[in-house]
Amino acid sequence: MAVIKNISKLIVPAAGKGPKDVVDYINNQAWAPTSVDVGLIENPGDFGSYLGSVVGILPNDITPFLQATITSTDLMIPVTNHTPPSKPLSSWPASGYAQVDSEIFLYSGIISGLLSPSGYDEFLVSSPANRGVKGTTAVGHTAGAGAFFTLMLIGATTKIEYNKALGIFNVWTRTTQQRDLTGWYGDNGWTYEYTTYLIPCPEDVVTFFETAGGST
Repeated sequence: MAVIKNISKLIVPAAGKGPKDVVDYINNQAWAPTSVDVGLIENPGDFGSYLGSVVGILPNDITPFLQATITSTDLMIPVTNHTPPSKPLSSWPASGYAQVDSEIFLYSGIISGLLSPSGYDEFLVSSPANRGVKGTTAVGHTAGAGAFFTLMLIGATTKIEYNKALGIFNVWTRTTQQRDLTGWYGDNGWTYEYTTYLIPCPEDVVTFFETAGGST
């Protein structure tokens, strides 16, 4: 068979590691991306995080940034921009992932500055566990234009196949971006944008792969 389909996992050595590290990992642990010795691509699963933007929705002069200094455990994150009074989060998805400095956090809602205790638009994070996600660390951040926010698009793996003739694993991924065309905190007018990537992975970097029927 020239193409092996229905691959559910690729397991590869992490940077600076080799096949022996992968074998030791498999012998001692269940298959899960919990070791610094290996990398794991799963289908279904998150492939990675991609920087999104609100270009075309919000002018550059109202790019949101942190209004007040926060600690690593704060769950209300106030946001402002260079042109107050304004609604810097009015066109953001009602929930999703955002990045500030090197930290990614998962927000469950947005509170309008008309309703928030601070008087500014605020990200609402449901628990400290949702700070510092996607391999990042929750830390404190200092208020100011240097601490600006970027919408994160999470890439989902949709298919993995092994082309034996070409010696590559093809990984298909998709990212989703939500936009509110009304400019009012996700009330209505949502659209969805999908981008599909075909990422070739050379067979010589893959130590093992798993199909729906077992490992190879």
